[in-house]
Amino acid sequence: MEQARQLPVGEEIFLDHVAHFVPDMAEAHRDLNRLGFVQTPYTEHRHRLDETSDPVPSGTANRCIMLPEGYIEVIAVSDASTELGERTQGQLDRYVGLHLIAFSCVDPESVQGRLTLTGFHPQPLVHLKRPVTLPDGGEDEASFTCCRVRPQDMPEGRVQYVTHLTEDIVWQERWMRHGNGIVALRDVIIGAEVLDKTAARYCWFLNRGGPKPVSPHIWRVPLDRGGVVIADEEGLEQLVPGTELPDEGPIVAGYGLLSADLQQTESFFRERGFEPERVGKYLRMALPETLGGTLFIAEQDDDFPWAVR
Repeated sequence: MEQARQLPVGEEIFLDHVAHFVPDMAEAHRDLNRLGFVQTPYTEHRHRLDETSDPVPSGTANRCIMLPEGYIEVIAVSDASTELGERTQGQLDRYVGLHLIAFSCVDPESVQGRLTLTGFHPQPLVHLKRPVTLPDGGEDEASFTCCRVRPQDMPEGRVQYVTHLTEDIVWQERWMRHGNGIVALRDVIIGAEVLDKTAARYCWFLNRGGPKPVSPHIWRVPLDRGGVVIADEEGLEQLVPGTELPDEGPIVAGYGLLSADLQQTESFFRERGFEPERVGKYLRMALPETLGGTLFIAEQDDDFPWAVR
């Protein structure tokens, strides 16, 4: 697969990353190693209340799986007494798994204004930092600006925009070669009771003209890279058999990844004791309970079950 630009330009919007919220980072780390993913070191998040203040702990910590296109984050609570730590713990109490979707943009201030005009309630921009080790053994700080909305605006999880300010130290070559052959993040899957309202909400949030129907029960909102797949209960059963929507609202059920060689990826997982299911031209695999969620893996975008043909 030819590597595309990592970050958007102009008005483009990319699916930047998704995040698993986990109760035990050490157990999650061991299972990700078994899955063949190289992970960044454990680091704690810090944020600044404004451009002049010193960074303070945010209450969460992470490891990341960096890909040539996009990445996967794993988040644990480091301090439940902070606002972010308390919210993250509340989401973890709901279920272990996917609770964060981040879309990358160039201009977070412009996005903040647009979201206000379309009926969302964006919070003040958050300026995040986390330490990053460098190949020579030194350390630098990765910087991001996040635009978040109220939890009730996007009830399936922490759905936000991010602007990367330190691309080179975030996507280091040594972290992007994975034994399982995975090379890119593509689509995220939302399970919702009401398909049309959820799809409309994402179209407003992402400034898209309208969703693309895949079937009567599965729609997709395409982005400039990746997209959001939205399925009602029947559609979710088609994509992830056995998954049920909880009473308290929609969920982030899984996501799509691209492999450089699907047969090699399948063989790798089986050798490690996992049981990916081959469905046509893609693999489907439930992740361990330490991580939650379901993976869909294909070699081409058109091979995913939600591709519009």
